[in-house]
Amino acid sequence: MPTPSEIDLHKEFGNTKLEADAVVEGISICQIFDLSASDLFIRWQTFVINRHGGDASVKPTRERLLEVRSMLQQELERKSSQRRGGATGSAMKLPRHKERVHYDKNSVEGLLQGMVSGSQREFMKTPQSTKRVGLLKGGNVSASHGRTMFSPMTPSAFAEPSPSAIRYSKRTNMGHTEDTLRSELPPLNLPETRIPIFVSEHGARVVESEEISSDESDSENSRDENGKGAGPRRVEKRMRYMFEKMAARTETVNKRIERMAISVKTEYNIEALANPTYPHQNTVTAVGRIMNIGSDDSQTAAPISSDTLYLETSRRLGNGRRIPLDVRSAPSFSLFPGQVVAVEGKNLKGTEFSALKFRQLPRLVHAPVDDRKDYAGAFSVMVACGPYTLADNFEYEPLVDLVDKAIAESPCAVFLLGPFVSESHPMLKDGQTDMLPEEIFHMKISPHLTRLRNGLPSSASVFLVPSTDELCCSYVSFPQPPLSHSVLLQLGVPEGVVSLSNPAQISVNGVNFAISNIDILLHLVKEEVSRLPALSDRLPRLAWHLVEQHHFYPLSPPPADCAAILSSQDAKLKMQVMPDILITPSQLKQFAHIHENSILLNPGYSSKGLSGGTFAKINVHSPSDVRSVNTMLGDSERVFPADCTSVAIVRI
Repeated sequence: MPTPSEIDLHKEFGNTKLEADAVVEGISICQIFDLSASDLFIRWQTFVINRHGGDASVKPTRERLLEVRSMLQQELERKSSQRRGGATGSAMKLPRHKERVHYDKNSVEGLLQGMVSGSQREFMKTPQSTKRVGLLKGGNVSASHGRTMFSPMTPSAFAEPSPSAIRYSKRTNMGHTEDTLRSELPPLNLPETRIPIFVSEHGARVVESEEISSDESDSENSRDENGKGAGPRRVEKRMRYMFEKMAARTETVNKRIERMAISVKTEYNIEALANPTYPHQNTVTAVGRIMNIGSDDSQTAAPISSDTLYLETSRRLGNGRRIPLDVRSAPSFSLFPGQVVAVEGKNLKGTEFSALKFRQLPRLVHAPVDDRKDYAGAFSVMVACGPYTLADNFEYEPLVDLVDKAIAESPCAVFLLGPFVSESHPMLKDGQTDMLPEEIFHMKISPHLTRLRNGLPSSASVFLVPSTDELCCSYVSFPQPPLSHSVLLQLGVPEGVVSLSNPAQISVNGVNFAISNIDILLHLVKEEVSRLPALSDRLPRLAWHLVEQHHFYPLSPPPADCAAILSSQDAKLKMQVMPDILITPSQLKQFAHIHENSILLNPGYSSKGLSGGTFAKINVHSPSDVRSVNTMLGDSERVFPADCTSVAIVRI
């Protein structure tokens, strides 16, 4: 059915005057529910009769049309539920007096295999991208009332080493150093008797059920003298990730622009920021968000270029309007959709804002080591990111070698980033195994975690960080809460292994680590447009965007195949402190780079297809070692943790 126009709506509603926002809402309802203008008017009359007793003076405002939309949605869901219930309701009911019959996998599979031909059996494989987390709600992974588990492991699946496993065992580049940072620092000598490292978390932690203020906007601004939240009323709110209102998303975008605008005004002592959509003959400073809008009217976004850029304002600074952004006169820039920028320029005709210069955004506070009371000297860290197995088996050979390396070198902390059982593993996608993801974790990963925990000193720490590609985590959105204690027990994770949220912001002996376990670099590399940027190396520059934006996922909108980015949890994506070490794993080339006293690190993946991958070793030295060796520091009294840190990215 064709979508009605504004004229059609005015014609059907007669003398009732429709406001512009009501017309837009009415057209949207007709598009979504496939209604004509006449159908919408009939539904409006029904609404007036049911809700307002047929009062003819009730006007069709946007707010009341939103109620009509809700009524139509409830009606559609009710009909859909009735159709499903009528088709399966009788089959779902069992007589109470009849004992339930339990079938195991072998009996059901044998029955089905005998009913279909060989060619049809291919359709009975496990669907792609199906996350099965049935074991997480209860029961032990290894046994259940003394019976074998449903979907037992097929012995033939792991009977012989795969060809890639044989090639992996014969590799010649094991232990090869792929990249280094500050290799001139001396080797790290740690005492045999170690003091336990001090670990603390920064900012708001992502949790499944959290205590938040009943008024999020007020609680965000209400702080006591210590910087902690002081909301007037605390209520429990479940973490919701399956549904978000458009109004909540727009409010989140508006707050991000406003926060950066306040920081820019304070940093540069600007009396008032300008509205870039108004004509300005003189040079003004504006703050807004970069948008990529194609020149045509198609819904698919055009490839980003300097000709498709728009600047979107906040409600206070520009009524939320967008204006074309001309960057031809800007000498240097690095832009992507969703980026909040401070730009100087002019709008001579009121139709286009011509950028002359992009100002540097304010940075988070970055203190030298001598000003940090919790800085506790030298320690070592090992960082690795999944997947930890080759693409044609579940033997986890890279994880075995990684654990052996960690036990041999005995670092003070080990960060293992997911995925551990990847949703994109070819054998799971093609249905080549009948093991549940929890079984794979319990049988193939947990024993090595136990070996790692027992092989390290008691003072060392082992951390797990979930991934949006992780099958053993029921939260598929970003950010993610840490794996709960009950899930860790059911997966067989040993005591002493701690799960962090994703992203995570923690301090280890006074050094601030920021970890974002989503491939934001791969997403940004397709969306960035630049000209002579200050940071010329592209991959570190993509990671630096996160620090500059004070946000772990500043790209908007995200790619279609990306996990849902929760605007309702945007506070958990804000960087609370300036990271000394930012860890952003990506399938792009691994790197270690230092920029403005922060280390940007991509450790790479532990396995890449049918071959092994890389991991990172981080050594943090004492300031005295740096002052005695490093002569490149202009001010030897101001030593930052990045100056004391050496990094090596090593082939597994």
